Amino acid sequence: MKTTWRIGIATLCIGFLYACASKPQQKTDSVQTKPTPATATSDNATALSNEEGLVKTEVIIDNASPVKPETNGILARVSAAQQSRIAQAVSQGSDDAVARRLVFQATPKMRSFIERLSCIKSYNDGGAAALQALAAPGSSFKFFVPPMHGIKLHDKSKCLSVSSVVIKHVKNPLKPSASSWTDALQIKVSFIADDSGETSTSNHEINKNTRGVWWFTR
Repeated sequence: MKTTWRIGIATLCIGFLYACASKPQQKTDSVQTKPTPATATSDNATALSNEEGLVKTEVIIDNASPVKPETNGILARVSAAQQSRIAQAVSQGSDDAVARRLVFQATPKMRSFIERLSCIKSYNDGGAAALQALAAPGSSFKFFVPPMHGIKLHDKSKCLSVSSVVIKHVKNPLKPSASSWTDALQIKVSFIADDSGETSTSNHEINKNTRGVWWFTR
């Protein structure tokens, strides 16, 4: 009788322990079999063209915006000496006191524009899109013919060098309330190919709007 009672108690204990041990396992199994939510992909997204990307990411700043990665492959490589020459030419571009004050304000964008201008290899290779980030709203450089386009003997893997920059101040005759800009600087840039000696010029204009921001209009 005592033996039977002990066997019964032992059986109940074993059953209780088994039941306790099986509950966590069931919970674990339920976690493991829970379906993983699907992850959205963007493989079918259409990449923007160079020019569209530059226009849509345009930021209104007076500092020179960096050349977009998309345009790096279609611009020639500028040297440190050529960058220094651009900076020097811009700083010496005008003797007029008012113009020099405005040049100081617009220098970051002017230097960036001229550098890109000197490195566009051809008319139809998309390089002009590098200028669009510095263009005024409504202005386009899509059909702009760059200075290197007409130069035949120069190694187009290298940028043209800037020989001179001539800057002229233009005051808007209209009141600020009647126009979107207040001052403008007309810029004539002369280029030279260091290897072939060929030369080229390019004329542009950068305008200061009523908020004090400079944009290229041509």
